[in-house]
Amino acid sequence: MAITNQHSSIYLICQLICGVVFPGRPIANMVFVSYGYISSAQGIKFASDLKLGHYMKIPPRIMFLVQVVATLVSSLTQIGVLNWMFANVRGICTAEAVNGFTCPIARVHFNGSILWGVVGPGEFFGPMAIYRTLVWCFPLGAFLPIPLWLYARRRRHSLFRKVNLPVIFGAMSWIPPATGLNFSVWALVCYLFNFLIKRRANAWWGKYTMTLSAALDSGLAFGIVVVFFGFIYPGWVSGFSWWGTEVYKQGCDWQACSYKNVPEGQTFGPHTW
Repeated sequence: MAITNQHSSIYLICQLICGVVFPGRPIANMVFVSYGYISSAQGIKFASDLKLGHYMKIPPRIMFLVQVVATLVSSLTQIGVLNWMFANVRGICTAEAVNGFTCPIARVHFNGSILWGVVGPGEFFGPMAIYRTLVWCFPLGAFLPIPLWLYARRRRHSLFRKVNLPVIFGAMSWIPPATGLNFSVWALVCYLFNFLIKRRANAWWGKYTMTLSAALDSGLAFGIVVVFFGFIYPGWVSGFSWWGTEVYKQGCDWQACSYKNVPEGQTFGPHTW
Protein backbone atom coordinates (compact mmCIF):
# COMPACT_ATOMS: atom_id res chain seq x y z
CA MET A 1 0.00 0.00 0.00
CA ALA A 2 2.83 2.40 0.85
CA ILE A 3 4.59 1.76 -2.47
CA THR A 4 1.72 1.54 -4.96
CA ASN A 5 -1.33 3.01 -3.16
CA GLN A 6 -3.01 -0.35 -3.81
CA HIS A 7 -3.66 -3.01 -1.21
CA SER A 8 -3.99 -6.72 -1.88
CA SER A 9 -7.63 -7.59 -1.29
CA ILE A 10 -8.58 -10.44 1.04
CA TYR A 11 -12.19 -10.31 -0.18
CA LEU A 12 -12.12 -13.65 -1.97
CA ILE A 13 -10.02 -15.25 0.77
CA CYS A 14 -12.70 -14.35 3.33
CA GLN A 15 -15.42 -15.83 1.12
CA LEU A 16 -13.48 -19.08 0.62
CA ILE A 17 -12.68 -19.48 4.32
CA CYS A 18 -16.28 -18.88 5.38
CA GLY A 19 -17.55 -21.18 2.64
CA VAL A 20 -15.45 -24.00 4.11
CA VAL A 21 -16.24 -23.25 7.75
CA PHE A 22 -19.98 -22.48 7.28
CA PRO A 23 -21.17 -24.38 4.18
CA GLY A 24 -24.67 -23.67 2.93
CA ARG A 25 -25.03 -20.37 4.82
CA PRO A 26 -24.94 -17.34 2.47
CA ILE A 27 -25.92 -14.79 5.15
CA ALA A 28 -23.03 -15.97 7.34
CA ASN A 29 -20.76 -15.55 4.32
CA MET A 30 -21.87 -11.92 3.89
CA VAL A 31 -21.36 -11.15 7.57
CA PHE A 32 -17.93 -12.80 7.62
CA VAL A 33 -16.82 -10.81 4.58
CA SER A 34 -18.10 -7.58 6.12
CA TYR A 35 -16.13 -8.07 9.33
CA GLY A 36 -13.09 -9.65 7.68
CA TYR A 37 -12.53 -7.68 4.51
CA ILE A 38 -14.41 -4.41 4.84
CA SER A 39 -13.05 -3.65 8.32
CA SER A 40 -9.47 -4.17 7.12
CA ALA A 41 -10.05 -2.07 3.99
CA GLN A 42 -11.53 0.75 6.05
CA GLY A 43 -8.60 0.49 8.47
CA ILE A 44 -6.16 1.00 5.61
CA LYS A 45 -8.10 4.03 4.40
CA PHE A 46 -8.13 5.35 7.96
CA ALA A 47 -4.34 5.06 8.16
CA SER A 48 -4.06 6.70 4.73
CA ASP A 49 -5.99 9.72 5.99
CA LEU A 50 -3.66 9.96 9.00
CA LYS A 51 -0.70 9.83 6.63
CA LEU A 52 -2.13 12.69 4.56
CA GLY A 53 -2.71 14.69 7.75
CA HIS A 54 0.90 14.10 8.74
CA TYR A 55 2.10 15.48 5.41
CA MET A 56 -0.20 18.49 5.77
CA LYS A 57 1.17 19.24 9.28
CA ILE A 58 -2.26 18.69 10.90
CA PRO A 59 -2.06 17.80 14.63
CA PRO A 60 -2.89 14.09 15.19
CA ARG A 61 -5.65 14.75 17.76
CA ILE A 62 -7.45 17.16 15.45
CA MET A 63 -7.07 14.74 12.55
CA PHE A 64 -8.46 11.86 14.59
CA LEU A 65 -11.42 13.96 15.77
CA VAL A 66 -12.21 14.96 12.19
CA GLN A 67 -12.15 11.30 11.15
CA VAL A 68 -14.50 10.25 13.97
CA VAL A 69 -16.99 13.04 13.20
CA ALA A 70 -16.83 12.34 9.46
CA THR A 71 -17.41 8.63 10.07
CA LEU A 72 -20.52 9.29 12.17
CA VAL A 73 -21.95 11.83 9.71
CA SER A 74 -21.25 9.69 6.63
CA SER A 75 -22.72 6.56 8.25
CA LEU A 76 -25.99 8.30 9.12
CA THR A 77 -26.10 10.04 5.73
CA GLN A 78 -25.50 6.81 3.83
CA ILE A 79 -28.25 4.98 5.72
CA GLY A 80 -30.66 7.83 5.05
CA VAL A 81 -29.80 8.01 1.34
CA LEU A 82 -30.09 4.22 1.03
CA ASN A 83 -33.58 4.18 2.56
CA TRP A 84 -34.60 7.11 0.38
CA MET A 85 -33.40 5.30 -2.75
CA PHE A 86 -35.29 2.12 -1.88
CA ALA A 87 -38.46 4.18 -1.48
CA ASN A 88 -38.11 6.52 -4.46
CA VAL A 89 -35.98 4.85 -7.18
CA ARG A 90 -38.20 2.58 -9.26
CA GLY A 91 -36.78 -0.90 -9.94
CA ILE A 92 -33.54 -0.26 -8.08
CA CYS A 93 -30.91 -3.02 -8.34
CA THR A 94 -32.77 -4.69 -11.22
CA ALA A 95 -32.27 -4.71 -14.98
CA GLU A 96 -35.29 -2.36 -15.31
CA ALA A 97 -33.86 0.24 -12.90
CA VAL A 98 -34.19 3.85 -13.98
CA ASN A 99 -31.08 5.95 -14.63
CA GLY A 100 -28.79 2.93 -14.48
CA PHE A 101 -29.21 2.06 -10.77
CA THR A 102 -28.42 -1.61 -11.39
CA CYS A 103 -26.10 -2.01 -8.33
CA PRO A 104 -23.21 -3.90 -10.02
CA ILE A 105 -20.95 -4.10 -6.94
CA ALA A 106 -23.81 -5.16 -4.66
CA ARG A 107 -24.82 -7.78 -7.23
CA VAL A 108 -21.28 -9.18 -7.28
CA HIS A 109 -21.32 -9.33 -3.47
CA PHE A 110 -24.64 -11.20 -3.52
CA ASN A 111 -23.54 -13.60 -6.26
CA GLY A 112 -20.35 -14.32 -4.33
CA SER A 113 -22.30 -15.20 -1.19
CA ILE A 114 -24.39 -17.66 -3.20
CA LEU A 115 -21.39 -19.23 -4.94
CA TRP A 116 -19.21 -19.63 -1.86
CA GLY A 117 -21.94 -19.79 0.79
CA VAL A 118 -24.54 -22.05 -0.83
CA VAL A 119 -22.66 -23.98 -3.51
CA GLY A 120 -19.40 -23.98 -1.57
CA PRO A 121 -15.70 -24.00 -2.51
CA GLY A 122 -15.65 -27.80 -2.60
CA GLU A 123 -17.77 -27.86 -5.75
CA PHE A 124 -15.23 -25.65 -7.54
CA PHE A 125 -11.87 -26.60 -6.03
CA GLY A 126 -12.50 -30.04 -4.52
CA PRO A 127 -10.49 -33.18 -5.43
CA MET A 128 -12.55 -33.92 -8.58
CA ALA A 129 -13.80 -30.39 -9.30
CA ILE A 130 -13.37 -28.69 -12.68
CA TYR A 131 -11.37 -25.75 -11.29
CA ARG A 132 -9.08 -27.86 -9.09
CA THR A 133 -5.94 -26.69 -10.90
CA LEU A 134 -6.65 -23.05 -10.05
CA VAL A 135 -5.64 -23.82 -6.45
CA TRP A 136 -2.03 -23.73 -7.68
CA CYS A 137 -2.47 -20.01 -8.32
CA PHE A 138 -2.19 -19.37 -4.57
CA PRO A 139 1.42 -20.56 -4.23
CA LEU A 140 2.19 -19.17 -7.68
CA GLY A 141 1.11 -15.69 -6.65
CA ALA A 142 3.09 -15.98 -3.41
CA PHE A 143 6.41 -17.05 -4.95
CA LEU A 144 6.37 -15.42 -8.41
CA PRO A 145 7.49 -11.96 -7.17
CA ILE A 146 10.69 -13.48 -5.70
CA PRO A 147 12.54 -14.32 -8.99
CA LEU A 148 11.37 -11.02 -10.47
CA TRP A 149 12.84 -9.16 -7.48
CA LEU A 150 16.12 -11.11 -7.67
CA TYR A 151 16.43 -10.31 -11.37
CA ALA A 152 15.55 -6.62 -11.09
CA ARG A 153 17.75 -5.84 -8.07
CA ARG A 154 20.90 -6.46 -10.13
CA ARG A 155 19.71 -4.27 -13.02
CA ARG A 156 19.01 -0.78 -11.76
CA HIS A 157 17.73 0.53 -15.10
CA SER A 158 15.70 -2.50 -16.12
CA LEU A 159 12.05 -2.07 -17.03
CA PHE A 160 11.23 -5.04 -14.80
CA ARG A 161 11.93 -2.85 -11.76
CA LYS A 162 8.68 -1.05 -12.59
CA VAL A 163 6.63 -4.26 -12.68
CA ASN A 164 4.60 -4.88 -9.54
CA LEU A 165 2.95 -8.31 -9.63
CA PRO A 166 0.70 -7.80 -6.57
CA VAL A 167 -0.86 -4.79 -8.31
CA ILE A 168 -1.27 -6.71 -11.58
CA PHE A 169 -2.80 -9.76 -9.92
CA GLY A 170 -4.85 -7.71 -7.45
CA ALA A 171 -6.39 -5.61 -10.21
CA MET A 172 -7.99 -8.76 -11.63
CA SER A 173 -10.33 -8.88 -8.62
CA TRP A 174 -12.05 -5.71 -9.90
CA ILE A 175 -12.93 -7.19 -13.28
CA PRO A 176 -16.45 -8.41 -12.34
CA PRO A 177 -17.89 -4.93 -11.59
CA ALA A 178 -15.33 -2.88 -13.55
CA THR A 179 -15.13 -2.49 -17.32
CA GLY A 180 -12.35 -1.86 -19.81
CA LEU A 181 -13.01 1.87 -19.58
CA ASN A 182 -12.14 1.86 -15.86
CA PHE A 183 -8.77 0.20 -16.47
CA SER A 184 -7.86 2.34 -19.48
CA VAL A 185 -8.54 5.61 -17.64
CA TRP A 186 -6.50 4.39 -14.66
CA ALA A 187 -3.56 3.53 -16.92
CA LEU A 188 -3.72 6.89 -18.70
CA VAL A 189 -3.76 8.93 -15.49
CA CYS A 190 -0.99 6.80 -13.97
CA TYR A 191 1.21 7.30 -17.04
CA LEU A 192 0.59 11.03 -17.08
CA PHE A 193 1.28 11.79 -13.41
CA ASN A 194 3.64 9.04 -12.28
CA PHE A 195 5.81 8.97 -15.41
CA LEU A 196 5.70 12.14 -17.48
CA ILE A 197 5.18 14.73 -14.74
CA LYS A 198 7.41 12.88 -12.28
CA ARG A 199 10.28 12.90 -14.78
CA ARG A 200 9.85 16.45 -16.08
CA ALA A 201 8.66 18.27 -12.92
CA ASN A 202 9.77 16.13 -10.02
CA ALA A 203 9.65 18.94 -7.44
CA TRP A 204 6.04 19.79 -8.34
CA TRP A 205 5.14 16.12 -8.37
CA GLY A 206 6.61 15.50 -4.90
CA LYS A 207 4.91 18.54 -3.36
CA TYR A 208 1.47 18.65 -4.95
CA THR A 209 0.53 15.19 -6.24
CA MET A 210 -1.22 14.00 -3.06
CA THR A 211 -3.01 17.34 -2.68
CA LEU A 212 -4.12 17.24 -6.30
CA SER A 213 -5.36 13.67 -5.85
CA ALA A 214 -7.50 14.71 -2.87
CA ALA A 215 -8.80 17.70 -4.84
CA LEU A 216 -9.76 15.53 -7.81
CA ASP A 217 -11.57 13.06 -5.52
CA SER A 218 -13.47 15.92 -3.87
CA GLY A 219 -14.31 17.47 -7.22
CA LEU A 220 -15.55 14.13 -8.52
CA ALA A 221 -17.82 13.63 -5.50
CA PHE A 222 -19.22 17.15 -5.82
CA GLY A 223 -19.68 16.75 -9.58
CA ILE A 224 -21.60 13.49 -9.10
CA VAL A 225 -24.04 15.21 -6.73
CA VAL A 226 -24.57 18.12 -9.14
CA VAL A 227 -25.03 15.88 -12.20
CA PHE A 228 -27.38 13.49 -10.41
CA PHE A 229 -29.75 16.07 -8.90
CA GLY A 230 -29.39 18.52 -11.77
CA PHE A 231 -29.76 16.19 -14.76
CA ILE A 232 -30.26 12.50 -13.97
CA TYR A 233 -32.93 12.51 -11.25
CA PRO A 234 -35.23 15.01 -13.03
CA GLY A 235 -35.06 12.76 -16.12
CA TRP A 236 -33.43 15.32 -18.39
CA VAL A 237 -30.85 12.84 -19.72
CA SER A 238 -33.51 10.69 -21.41
CA GLY A 239 -32.69 10.93 -25.10
CA PHE A 240 -29.75 13.25 -24.42
CA SER A 241 -27.18 12.73 -27.15
CA TRP A 242 -23.78 14.17 -28.02
CA TRP A 243 -20.63 12.77 -29.62
CA GLY A 244 -19.32 11.39 -26.32
CA THR A 245 -22.46 9.36 -25.55
CA GLU A 246 -22.74 8.10 -29.12
CA VAL A 247 -19.16 6.81 -29.15
CA TYR A 248 -19.54 5.29 -25.68
CA LYS A 249 -22.81 3.51 -26.52
CA GLN A 250 -21.13 1.60 -29.34
CA GLY A 251 -19.13 -0.56 -26.93
CA CYS A 252 -20.00 -3.24 -24.43
CA ASP A 253 -19.20 -0.92 -21.52
CA TRP A 254 -22.54 0.79 -22.10
CA GLN A 255 -24.54 -2.13 -23.46
CA ALA A 256 -23.32 -4.62 -20.81
CA CYS A 257 -22.86 -7.23 -23.52
CA SER A 258 -20.52 -10.19 -23.35
CA TYR A 259 -17.45 -10.52 -25.55
CA LYS A 260 -18.30 -14.12 -26.45
CA ASN A 261 -21.64 -15.93 -26.29
CA VAL A 262 -22.36 -19.61 -25.80
CA PRO A 263 -23.72 -21.08 -29.06
CA GLU A 264 -27.35 -22.14 -29.03
CA GLY A 265 -27.78 -25.67 -27.75
CA GLN A 266 -24.41 -25.73 -25.96
CA THR A 267 -23.56 -25.10 -22.32
CA PHE A 268 -20.68 -23.54 -20.44
CA GLY A 269 -18.67 -26.06 -18.42
CA PRO A 270 -18.65 -29.83 -18.33
CA HIS A 271 -21.60 -31.97 -19.41
CA THR A 272 -21.85 -33.49 -15.94
CA TRP A 273 -20.95 -31.96 -12.57
